[in-house]
Amino acid sequence: MKRLATARLLGLLLVWPLQAAAQAPTAPPPLLAELDRLYAARQYKAAAQAMFAPRDEAQARAVLGWAQARLQAGAPHLIGVAYGDLLWQIGEGQRNDPLRAEAALVLISTILAVAVDGAKCTDTEAPDMRVRQILAARAALLHYARNLPKERRVRLRSEALALEQSLAARRPQDDEICMAGPREIARQLETPGTVAREQPLRPGMLTRTVDIEPGPTYRPQYLSPERWHARQATVRARFPALLDQLVPAT
Repeated sequence: MKRLATARLLGLLLVWPLQAAAQAPTAPPPLLAELDRLYAARQYKAAAQAMFAPRDEAQARAVLGWAQARLQAGAPHLIGVAYGDLLWQIGEGQRNDPLRAEAALVLISTILAVAVDGAKCTDTEAPDMRVRQILAARAALLHYARNLPKERRVRLRSEALALEQSLAARRPQDDEICMAGPREIARQLETPGTVAREQPLRPGMLTRTVDIEPGPTYRPQYLSPERWHARQATVRARFPALLDQLVPAT
């Protein structure tokens, strides 16, 4: 019943990739097996990157089906971000407005999830930093969402809230959120074995980013449950203001 309710919430997005996968029994088992392996090993960044490996439509649809199932099970935010990016990429390429709209839903609900899950981090600046990182590279998708007709923007906000809430209890502790904070970055750089690599300048970006691969002993720091529960309640109370910044209803 919960799965059906989530499918209704996400609408066409969850029907399209699953139907496509069902029609394509020759979907690429090696790629999906690799995604499963990376996910099981908690190598979520590598799994998100591998989601863009498909070279044809059948493979892309199979990956969307894989990512959709992970999202419903409560995936870390990196999978949600990559899922939205892939939907946007396909929607833009096909001029498919329903897919673009679903990409917007996934992005906005993922931002809410980052904000509330980031309340667990000892580094209080981490969730805001991670949100800014995500949005900085997705201006076109955010512009699309902000320019939807008013009734669609209102529905998008409502569905994003409902989706985040429905998956909250299933989402795991998300290290990548906490790792974005300045104090955690300093701790990573101080950890033996950490490697920092400057990345090429991305289109639309004014500065280069540095990809940090923490040393094997690094672990982000978290608050005690009694403290982060209270912080999460405060974050959720601010969701309307956050949504006003992301997708104004008026």
